[in-house]
Amino acid sequence: MSDTLVVEKPLGRRFVFSLALAVFGTGMLDVLASLFLKDIAQTFLGNATNISIGIVSQIVTVSSIAAVVFGVLNGFLSIRVNHKTLLLVGAMCIVVGAVGCFLAPSLLFMGIFYPFDGVGTIIVGAMAFTLIGESLPLDQRAKSVGIVTSGGIFSSAVGFAIAGYIGAFAGWQSYLLWYVLPVSLVAVCLAYLSIPSRHFKQAPIQKTNFRASFKEIFANKSATACLFGNLLITAAGIWSFYAATFWRNQFSVPVENVGIITLVVVLVYAVGSLAGGRLVNWSGRKRLVVVSMMGRGLLIAAIVFMPSFWGAFFMSCLATFVGGIAVASGHSLNLEQTPNSRGTMMSFGGVFASMGASFGVAAGGLALGASGFQLMGIIFGVFGVSSALVIYFLARDPCKF
Repeated sequence: MSDTLVVEKPLGRRFVFSLALAVFGTGMLDVLASLFLKDIAQTFLGNATNISIGIVSQIVTVSSIAAVVFGVLNGFLSIRVNHKTLLLVGAMCIVVGAVGCFLAPSLLFMGIFYPFDGVGTIIVGAMAFTLIGESLPLDQRAKSVGIVTSGGIFSSAVGFAIAGYIGAFAGWQSYLLWYVLPVSLVAVCLAYLSIPSRHFKQAPIQKTNFRASFKEIFANKSATACLFGNLLITAAGIWSFYAATFWRNQFSVPVENVGIITLVVVLVYAVGSLAGGRLVNWSGRKRLVVVSMMGRGLLIAAIVFMPSFWGAFFMSCLATFVGGIAVASGHSLNLEQTPNSRGTMMSFGGVFASMGASFGVAAGGLALGASGFQLMGIIFGVFGVSSALVIYFLARDPCKF
């Protein structure tokens, strides 16, 4: 069982906003390996062919592997360690990653420091959602999950817009120095000051170990299905990692304009996550997850076959809006599967998402190098549809409205 929090008085918007601020700090380094794949390949490999881009993209695979390892470790720690402390440790990982990537003299060093992004993201996300599940009443959780989820998405949106212009005039390393590092430091400070520790009092540690929590999750067919569904929809969503390169290669869009395009698309994603958080109580968790995951997969596959830029752009906006609904409703469904082990469940949710990201990047890189964006889109679409089928046939909605 994860740490039990005893609420001294009701929590509201300030608490949720504090968690959203912490999650905001985890979204900035994600921009680096998406928008600047060509530039990083040119810097370290001397060219920006599809093969070189595929090689560089594997830093995300390494990051995902690191996130898996530390996600499991976080599952252990969340049973005994204060959740705010873990959240702050995760936020500091983003700072370390930003400094290391800025100073990296080679792709090897990028591969060492970029994974701090994955580690920080999985810890902060798991603890933020756990605090929501353990601190707020059921009818407020889904909406709060949507708000916190949109914090990380909005961070990426702002980052893409700023990175596009900084990268065009000063190079991709300058984005780390002028934006990621100062904002990540501010995020750590705000999380420390704003997350209201005084609202909570640590309850006596329960005689429960990680093995019991592990068994509660993986002996539950529905919880396990949710984890595998999360893995597959995350793999499908890795399309967004390659999207900036798609715009630049397929339609010859300048990097500064790609930043604006991505800003719009990601803002639509954030709106979708907010909408998903509000639709959950009305439609039911499982139903919304299945419909949105299915739609996400089909729409991603359609993007790469659009004959014009505007057609692809419209389809991309639609896919990301539905994707926002899918991610918010998916977090809400996961959060309610094992009420006695939320910290461990959400940590493993991050672990499976990282595994899905690693799987998606590897599959996407191979498809891009072997055939091109069309095959990549089809593969990601299959992942999305498969995630919906897993949830439909194997998961259950523990909350009925």
